[in-house]
Amino acid sequence: MTNKFTLLFFICSVLLMSGCQQESSSSSSVKNNASELGHVYTYQKQTLEAPLLDPASCVDYTRSCKIEELPFITMSYPNPQIADVMTRVVVSHDWMGQRFQSLLAVMPNEILTLLGSVTAIVIADNIRPSFYWTGSGAIYLDPASLWLTNAEKDTINQAPDYRNGFSSGLSYDFFHRFVKNGQSAYQYYSLTSNTERTIDDIIIPMASLLFHELAHANDFMPSTLMPSLIADKPLWSEINRFSNIQLSEKLKQGYPISDNTLKAHAAVLYLGQAATEDQKSQSADYLGLLMQQEGANHLYAYSHQAEDVAMLFQATMLNYYYGIEMDSAFVIKPETDNPTCADYIIAWGQRNRIADATSKPRAQFVSQQILTNIDLTDFFNQLGEAQYFPALSNWCSNQLSAPVVTNKNAERAKPTRLLNIRKDHHHGAITAFQ
Repeated sequence: MTNKFTLLFFICSVLLMSGCQQESSSSSSVKNNASELGHVYTYQKQTLEAPLLDPASCVDYTRSCKIEELPFITMSYPNPQIADVMTRVVVSHDWMGQRFQSLLAVMPNEILTLLGSVTAIVIADNIRPSFYWTGSGAIYLDPASLWLTNAEKDTINQAPDYRNGFSSGLSYDFFHRFVKNGQSAYQYYSLTSNTERTIDDIIIPMASLLFHELAHANDFMPSTLMPSLIADKPLWSEINRFSNIQLSEKLKQGYPISDNTLKAHAAVLYLGQAATEDQKSQSADYLGLLMQQEGANHLYAYSHQAEDVAMLFQATMLNYYYGIEMDSAFVIKPETDNPTCADYIIAWGQRNRIADATSKPRAQFVSQQILTNIDLTDFFNQLGEAQYFPALSNWCSNQLSAPVVTNKNAERAKPTRLLNIRKDHHHGAITAFQ
């Protein structure tokens, strides 16, 4: 009983989520598979002793490693290059490491700098969804964003994201997607189809994912704090020691989002809390108007202050490096049992919300704090304006000039399956501090 209590206390200490009640958070960790990594191995031979020679000892929940055992990458390599980062890659299959290395070569160099704030990159067939965990200082990547061939795809666990059903019972859902020049910024590819893809097809989705997870890593442990770390202390306790001066706390104090109704709905939609009868009756347009008054660019930001940081940074970096904008919307759930995206009607939505007057200063603050070596002033000055979607347009239409929908039958000529919507809804937005 004592050991069980000790383990639970440790998990609760490092989750950094608002509630750790009895064993609910520990069971959540199992769903993220961070305790099921006995089959992973270091991608390449390197000199670092345990824990990476026995990687599960530091990247799952079995024990807490000290800083000196598994230092942050920047502590070992002050100016990390691709070869340096690859010494910290842990995989379940070789192709995952090969693909990650190839992607680093075609992504912005700042990704390497951001990776300096992680201890390891874990890519395994059973990780879904991707996440960052303060207990290890590592990021855990779902290989669904990495495969190119059917053979690679066949090695991946095809279980759906366990949070897909969290909106059940609500009258709305919250969707987001990334667009460029009014068109989808990338194509969705299913794990269950026979379609293959090229590396060009995965650059944007993986960049989106990395910007999100590495925002967490640099929030909780920026390189500026690393000289103050105590080498023989557990990593999670050193991260917690600086919790009052971390970026997410600075954002909360300087640019707060405080609507309790949205926080409660985010807990339902992203943390799995049961919806109340009052929440089930609240409409998409009502919630949209609440969000319009504050500066978050995604409902997920209300689930934890660190997600506020990550969503702002993710949207900003995709726009800065690739000219991609994010659409965010509260949509009315259709009554049909077999919906397509044309059945999802937008009650409130914006394109490029980080350009909105309520969101822009928050996005600029976050991004400049993380990327201190780049002056983003001109970028934000030239960002343009956020644009609203026409009331009652449907999610199928990427065009902001779309007319009000009066006959959905015409829109169903080229239906988009709900699975595609769900993938874009959750990609790069589900993160657990586990």
